[in-house]
Formats: sequence, C-alpha cells, structure tokens
Amino acid sequence: SSHVARASALAPRGPHGGRGAGPMVSNGEAGDLSGSLSAPMLEECHTPDDPGTPMRLARHKSPVHTWKHPTACTDGNGVGELEGFSLTPPRAPAKLGVAAVVAMAFFNVSGGPWGSEDIFSSSCPMVGCLGILTFTVFFCMPQVLVTSELSCALPSNGGYLIWIREAFGDFWGFQVTYWQFVSGVADAAVYPVLICDTVMQVMGITEMGLLQKWLWRLLTTLLLSLPTFVSISSVPHMLVAMAITTGAPVVTFIALGLPRVDTSVWTQVQPGKAMCFGKMINVLFWNLEGWDCVSTCSALCEEPIERTVPRGLFIALAITSTQYLLVLLVAAGISEDTNPWQKWDDGTLPSIGATLGVVMTGLLLISSLVGNAGQYMSEFLEDSYLLQGAAEIGVVPRFLGKIWSSGAPYMANVAQLCIILVMLSFDFSDILVFDNFFCASAISLEFAAFFWLRWSQPDMRRPFRVPSWSFVLFPPAAVVLLVVVIHCLTKSWKAFAINATAFVLGLPYGWWISRKSKQQHEHGHRSSLDVLLEDD
Repeated sequence: SSHVARASALAPRGPHGGRGAGPMVSNGEAGDLSGSLSAPMLEECHTPDDPGTPMRLARHKSPVHTWKHPTACTDGNGVGELEGFSLTPPRAPAKLGVAAVVAMAFFNVSGGPWGSEDIFSSSCPMVGCLGILTFTVFFCMPQVLVTSELSCALPSNGGYLIWIREAFGDFWGFQVTYWQFVSGVADAAVYPVLICDTVMQVMGITEMGLLQKWLWRLLTTLLLSLPTFVSISSVPHMLVAMAITTGAPVVTFIALGLPRVDTSVWTQVQPGKAMCFGKMINVLFWNLEGWDCVSTCSALCEEPIERTVPRGLFIALAITSTQYLLVLLVAAGISEDTNPWQKWDDGTLPSIGATLGVVMTGLLLISSLVGNAGQYMSEFLEDSYLLQGAAEIGVVPRFLGKIWSSGAPYMANVAQLCIILVMLSFDFSDILVFDNFFCASAISLEFAAFFWLRWSQPDMRRPFRVPSWSFVLFPPAAVVLLVVVIHCLTKSWKAFAINATAFVLGLPYGWWISRKSKQQHEHGHRSSLDVLLEDD
C-alpha cells in the first residue's frame, strides 16, 4: 500500500489527521515541515532488518527538488542517500499537555473576570449568577464536548475547518474559516486597546491625539505578538505563567473580600428599571465563548489526546465559571457604598480593590493587564494556526502556510497582524457586535457538523465520544446562539450593515474554492482537502 505525504505545522498526522500513519516529508529541521500537499504519493520505504516497518523520509534543504518515488533505502540511522532523500529520524515536536490546554482555553475564553461587570449591572446579582450557571451548563458544556470529540477524531491544525469540510464540503469549510478568523482577529484587536486605555487611566491621561494613541496601541500589539514569531513553543509555557500571575491576585481578592461581604446586596434588584436581557446575554456570550480554540492546535496535544483535550477543557471551564461567580459576588458585597453594582461598567473591578487597600488595587490592575495580554496571545496563536492549517490544505493561498524552523507560522502571523493594526482604531462596541455575530454563526455550524458526522459517519474512529445523555444540552445552546445572532443584527442599522457586508464578502471566495475542488474531482484528481483527510 502507499501513503500520502502530508505536512503539519509541528506534528505528523495519520488517518483523518491522526498521528503516525504515514511518511512525513520534512526539510530536516525540527518543526519545519514544509512538504507540499499536492506532491505525488510516496511509496513506503522499509528498513532491511524490518521490512514491515515504514521509515520517515527527510528531504535535504535544497532550494528546488522534484518529488520522486523512492524504491530502495539504507539503514534507519540517517546513513546513506536516496535520490535527494536522507533517512534521518525526525526530532520530536513540542507538545501541549493538560496544563497548556487549560491555560490556552482559559485565556482564549476569559483571561480573568475583566469585562464581566455588565452581567450584574444589566440585570441584578441573582439573575446574573443564574445566567452564568445557565451558560456554563447549556452553552459551554456542549461546545466543550463537541470540541473534545471532533478534535480527537480529526486532530489537525485546521481545527473546525476540517470538521465542517468533512461534514458539508469545501464551501462551508471556507465559510467557517472566514467567520472564525474574522471573529478571532476582531477579538484580538480589543486587548491592546484595553491595555493602553487602562494604563492611560492609571497615569491620569485623559486626552491624547488619535495618532499618538494609535502608535501606543501599535507598540503594545507588536510587543505582545513577538513571542509568536520568535518561539512558538514558548507561548504555551508563557500562558501557564501568565495564568498563575493573573489568577493569584483574583484568588487573594476573593479570600480577603469574603469575610467583609454584605450578603443582603445579592438579593437586590433595580427598582423601576427594566433588565436588559439582550445586553446581558451578549456580555455572557462574549465572556464564555471560545472553547473550540484548542482544535486549531489539536495536532500538537500530548497523547492520549482523548484525555489531554477533554480534561484540559473541563478544568478550564470549571475555573472560568467559578471565578466569574465568586469575583462578581464578592465585589458586589463589599462595594455597596463606593461602587454599587447598579453603576458598574467595563473596567470597574480593579477600582473596587481600593475597598481592600491600595495594594489590592495595584495587584488587580497587574492581573488585568496580564490577563488581557494572555488573551491576546492565546487568540493570536489560535488564529495563526487556523490560517496556517487552511493554507496547508489549499483553502487560502499556500504562502500563508509557511513556517520557520521554530514552528512559528510566520506568514499567517504577519497577515493577522496587519488586519489587527487596521482595527486598533475601531470602537469597542462595534468590534464586540462584529465578533459575536460571526462567532455565533461559526459555533452553530460546528454543532450542525457534529450531528451530521455522527449520523453520516457512525464508524469514524472517535477516541472520545460525547455521551448520549448530554444531547439534551444542545437545544438550549441553539436558542442562545439564535438570540445572539438576532441581537447583533438588530442592535442598530450600523451593526446590521457591518455584519451583512462582511458576511457577503466571504461568499464569492467560498464558491470559487468549492468549484475548484469539484473540477479536480471531475478530472480524477484529489483536492488538497482530500489529501489531508485521506484514510489509509
């Protein structure tokens, strides 16, 4: 039998994207796997001592090389040459363990309780808490379960792109890539803005020219993006350290504040003022979505992946929901006289720390800055790998899939960075509506793909399976997604125009991708997506 030469950003993949099922073409440097997906099929090469064991083929770093069919080989220690190939054992790529998955999911979804103040101020403490618990069970858990099953069944740096294409074809595969990328880049652009605005408030700067403000945001963005260019393997470790840094002040705030809480505040309501449920749901969604982020790095997760991914996601979910509940309840209970919850807005939480002393204010401020930085890096990492994985299978131009020897998808990083720099001057509310609309649309399609694949491919290997009893959680999740989409479209004519225009822009390219793939099939050729997903 013969295998297809496939390339991943950092790790080899096997059937349906799983690891270790065929030769991996590499240029001989660890983490730099740049073999073309459109290369001809390579025959298995076996060692003389063990003819049943296929060997990996590592290509020399020649500027130009024509792929050939090797017909013989030497020993497995990299000794000897074979028509441009050397037999060298590949160095193991960096892996993401449970702690790295927890940190990446935590920062992609939350990064801390910052920005959650409107959950209480748009309703009341008890309704806000009920909203957090409801979202955790009926929205977050379904997304965590779907991400766990499909990331284990189809581990690939293409993530949810691979799921959607496998279920609905090339057109929708591109659409979900476009939606998630647009949503992710918009979300990433928020955090440098928040960091700069927070620093300006601390320094007492109330006025600053637009150009000067944009330059400060530019500098912040470049600094936060630097680790993803220099050493991609260091980013997960940085996120773990940042999670500890941002979490310690929050835990301290909860511990010191609990004894001073006035629990009667928790039962208060806003007399004569209607609750803004649409706003509350939108804020809850923004603070609790993004659990599919790990899918775009699933090829890098430690084995057994069916333990690493679900365990990491569920731990992150427990931490995220618990911190929102405890921080908001404690903050409301100790700030009745200085910062009542009825008047909370984005950025209020650090100032509430003054109730416990100046030191606590400083610690919460540092926690807020580190949390925003971690969220930016996590979002940037996810979107870069999504774009690199899409380029790898030909959905977007292939030059965007280029990677350095460190494994950094530098062309995808550059493309994303350019878009972010343009969006740094956008208004926060416009970015939020833009972000939530496309994110909710993409998650809806992911849920649909999950059920379609369960029905159409019941025999697909699923190391982790969503238990049947949990299917009752999905109808409420669908209602949440529908409400968010409607709210984002009807918030204003401006919001409708921005979302509709951006949505329509993705349609022509999706049709072109689908048409190109269909033509390849009609001529007896496989598309790049077929090559990636081909089973042995």
